[in-house]
Amino acid sequence: MAESLKLKLLKNAGWLFSAEMISKLLAYGVVVILSRTLGPEGLGQYSFIFYYVGLLGIFSDLGVGYYFMREVARDRGKANELLSDVLGFKIVLALFNFIVIVLLTLFLPKPTWMKALILLAGAEAMLTWVSLVFVQLMYAHEMTKYEAIARTVERFWAFFAGGIVLYFYRSLPPFIIALLAGYAVRESLRIKWGAKFVKRISIRFKPQIWFSLLRRSYPFWLIGLFTLIYYHTDMVMLSLMRGDYETGIYRAAHSLIEVLLFIPNIVVVTTMPSMAKLHEKDRKTLKLLFRKAFQALLLLGVLGTAGYYLFARLGIVIVFGDKFLSGVPVLRILAFAVPFMFLNSLFGSYMNATGRELTFTKITGFTALLNVLLNYFLILHYGASGAAVATVVSQGVAWGTSLIMIKNSNFD
Repeated sequence: MAESLKLKLLKNAGWLFSAEMISKLLAYGVVVILSRTLGPEGLGQYSFIFYYVGLLGIFSDLGVGYYFMREVARDRGKANELLSDVLGFKIVLALFNFIVIVLLTLFLPKPTWMKALILLAGAEAMLTWVSLVFVQLMYAHEMTKYEAIARTVERFWAFFAGGIVLYFYRSLPPFIIALLAGYAVRESLRIKWGAKFVKRISIRFKPQIWFSLLRRSYPFWLIGLFTLIYYHTDMVMLSLMRGDYETGIYRAAHSLIEVLLFIPNIVVVTTMPSMAKLHEKDRKTLKLLFRKAFQALLLLGVLGTAGYYLFARLGIVIVFGDKFLSGVPVLRILAFAVPFMFLNSLFGSYMNATGRELTFTKITGFTALLNVLLNYFLILHYGASGAAVATVVSQGVAWGTSLIMIKNSNFD
């Protein structure tokens, strides 16, 4: 692997690693404070609000953002050409998606105060969906430090401002309002710093160009749609089928698993632009980059499974307290999904970067459907533990299918 590429990957990974470490510590501080203040029910309500809004964000991008990032990574001259149309399209999609959230929330079987918080979260999400274009612009230029700083600022805000609000009010609504204010600060920083990578910011509303973008980006949207369904279905279905308590128990266990998920996320963000370029210019180096990433993620994933299984009880008690002890078996089940989660992130990044996004779309679509079906039957009979089993099985199927597809392609 070329020395300059190694240094660039290490530098970008270093920025994201530092930010993720700080962000995760602060994020878990927030979850711990919330859990110990409001208990499993409060954590369940909090989780439902944000996972519900995330799940309904299915029309916020349509794959245009990821397509924009890949094209700019291949040819940075396209940034000024594409940005105006992508921004115009994303603004329209954000407004449309918010309307969808409003209409569906009116019929949601939840208290009025929760519906109000959902609408507030949905309103802030519009800014998030638009700001992600600027994050993708920075990533396409292989610059991660600004996003790292923006995330860290938001996490500090969430921990200190959110913690103070919880201490004085001991109530979920003011806490969520404080979090949303921090998100708005993060999005503002993303837009400010991302704008540095183009000559000027303009917004263009030309539907005929949007249709042209869609013809190229729709596989990425389907991947994003299926991924949203996959990662948000369990929490939403648990809340609607089993209530806030089991949702809180599952979220506690899952949040501990998420401690390590920043590792594959960093690998994907730092290697995807390089993979896209190497696929065009140097496939021998591409193979080497993929294999080294595969070996590292497999080893770390197996170690993660062992650690979570052995120290599940200790982790639950220390972080969340005795009220969450019923989450121990859930965490032990989820531990077996860790290696699959690590490698599936890499497989998806590789296929998207090398023009096999339709193959990955089919895999994620099948996995999402399987996950929904498994969640329905397993949550119905086994609650949070059933949701954990559904996660392991779905991740395992996605891993096996992706591995076969990549081997058959022989890295061509």
